[in-house]
Amino acid sequence: MIFRQLCTSRGGHLSYLLGDPVTRETIIIDPMPAHVDTFEAFIAERGLNLRYILQTHHEPAHIIAAIVLQEHSSAQIVAHESVTDEHIDLRLRHGDVLYFGEEKLRVLHTPGQSPCAVTYWWEDRLFTGKTLLATGTAPCTDQSELQTLYQSITNRLLSFPGETLIYPGLESKGRRLTSIEELRRKDHWLNNQRGKRAFLRSCALLLPEKVPAEMASKNDANEAGTQEDEVQRYMPGRNLLT
Repeated sequence: MIFRQLCTSRGGHLSYLLGDPVTRETIIIDPMPAHVDTFEAFIAERGLNLRYILQTHHEPAHIIAAIVLQEHSSAQIVAHESVTDEHIDLRLRHGDVLYFGEEKLRVLHTPGQSPCAVTYWWEDRLFTGKTLLATGTAPCTDQSELQTLYQSITNRLLSFPGETLIYPGLESKGRRLTSIEELRRKDHWLNNQRGKRAFLRSCALLLPEKVPAEMASKNDANEAGTQEDEVQRYMPGRNLLT
């Protein structure tokens, strides 16, 4: 497998490239504008064929980056079936499978952060977007969806084997990677009513209206990213193509 994880220095937005080393077919998950040049250079250098550009959730910055990437490829922009954006070429639902070369991704619908939130499952890895980060979950935008978010995390994600790796869409407290087992050991709200109540209270404190105005303003300004953002790269040696 060809694999890259990119992170913007402002906002900590994470994007991923996965490629089949045999057929050279490639997908990108949650691209940001700051990542476009790096992705295009890597694709050209390795002679890759970009087939899909995937969203774990609908975000304008991802669409902006996807449109640019699509201009230089025949790739399709992919999202959950509930996304109505005119730029989406292929809409997915829970249980669907996407093939790129000899590799495949399975689609898990994990609503809560948004109705269209999905997780992509490849081998021993879950690409979870904002649904599940390395240290918990991102702020939920709607308190009425906290129960849904809890069910998505506990029923569809934390039920995976402990060795399953979590690759989130946002850096959290400097972390860009975790495992199901680590989250189970850290958080005691899996299938536990007392823990569930603690989880819901904790998430409620992360709702946007609880965030100081100056912090929210700063986050909004950084949301889309820029081409000038410093891009940090995670390239585990065992995944390098030789």
